[in-house]
Amino acid sequence: MSALTAMPLTSLGTILVVAFTFYASMGAGKMRGNVKAPATTGDIEFEKAFRIHYNTIEQLVIFLPLLWLAAPHWGDFYGGGTALVWVIGRMIYARAYRRDPSNRTTGFVITLLALLVAFLGALIPLLMMLF
Repeated sequence: MSALTAMPLTSLGTILVVAFTFYASMGAGKMRGNVKAPATTGDIEFEKAFRIHYNTIEQLVIFLPLLWLAAPHWGDFYGGGTALVWVIGRMIYARAYRRDPSNRTTGFVITLLALLVAFLGALIPLLMMLF
């Protein structure tokens, strides 16, 4: 049995996470016309899109491994739901950051909570097995 058939919601959630990350990179890329390579500064709208993308990548490399470590222990609904909350948090973060970077806190906190749930979901079963 593959991970896709054993955990379809977690797999779908992972696809949503990756799709949102691709979307965030496209937002940065579309703005690129106003900033000549290799610069990453000079146009405020590009800088916002670049920061949204970069922060999403920073979160992604931590979140996905934790999600896939936690989901087998807590179930597919847990994995898919946690991924969905992460994506919603990122969407809120991105929208708020584009409007006014000082208002990004709500989306960041939602993302951070999903990350914490995945972290604890991976850590608790591991500690229970070890001790």
